[in-house]
Amino acid sequence: MKKITMVALSLIAASGMVFFGCSDNKKKALMGVITPSADHGFTAESIRHGEAQTKALAEKYGFDYRYMTAAESGEQSNAIETVLGMKPSVIILWPVTGDELRSAAQSVTDAGVPLIVYDRFIDGISPTAEISGDNVAIGEGAGRYFNTYFASDLAAGPVNYLEFKGDSSTVPMERTEGFLSTANPNFKLVQSFVTNWSQQTAMEQMESYLNTKSTAEIESIKAIFTHDDEIVFGIVEALKNYRGPAKLNIKLISGVSGGSGFMELFENSGVKGVDFMTYTFSPSMMRDAIDLGYRVIKGEKVDKIYKIPTQMIDKTNYKPYMESDIYKIRYSL
Repeated sequence: MKKITMVALSLIAASGMVFFGCSDNKKKALMGVITPSADHGFTAESIRHGEAQTKALAEKYGFDYRYMTAAESGEQSNAIETVLGMKPSVIILWPVTGDELRSAAQSVTDAGVPLIVYDRFIDGISPTAEISGDNVAIGEGAGRYFNTYFASDLAAGPVNYLEFKGDSSTVPMERTEGFLSTANPNFKLVQSFVTNWSQQTAMEQMESYLNTKSTAEIESIKAIFTHDDEIVFGIVEALKNYRGPAKLNIKLISGVSGGSGFMELFENSGVKGVDFMTYTFSPSMMRDAIDLGYRVIKGEKVDKIYKIPTQMIDKTNYKPYMESDIYKIRYSL
């Protein structure tokens, strides 16, 4: 089993776990935050924002906290058990995989501790609140964008596309369902890939498709619908390196995140004839989850569901977007 990574100031020898937080002899409200671990990409950025916001609020308002990260669901379950033993005032949980955390999450609600679930939801439990980016809206918006972009092609017949999902959690499910609810029925899915949010995996999957499919199959693809900007970067690398006989007819690739790397694609992607679009899904949304946790500590009544709005970004509006507050906050650390 991989070691649980927890940003820390003290070591609990009996458990082998490290914690990030503050404490004194006076009993304070305690916020527990448990997230996946990562050393790069969206999750790593989210952790940095979460840690920064938790520390800032704790110092300002005088509560204690434990911020813990774990790479696997089993490790997150152990982290939940550890935090529960500290009698927290609220737990904010970003599950690695929702289904595998159901029992641990239920133990939180059974103990009467308010539970806020962030990003990836857990079927079969009733947390205090759920908060996430609006994944359904992202899918719906992408479907409408594809309809407009390929209007003339769709009028003439089917438009073949590939889909690159993130994983099997509720996030890709909502994005796919949203897309299918608005996309023209003439869009025909040729193949769907699960990338585990990995740029490298997406590149290898795209390379495999280009190297194993017939010329006719490759040339039939006009669009690629993905669930993350990192996935797009891998696909772009595969397309740039393709030297096969087929003529690439891909015209549009979509992403999700709206980070600085994607903005560079609008300037020079290295792939001729391909347009790009994405939807904002900032790592700084983790701050919203922490803020919601503090509202619970204060005793405020909170809603059951919070959806953080999203914005479409393409070549027509990416420059103003880069001057916006949401973009600046994302890169404020």
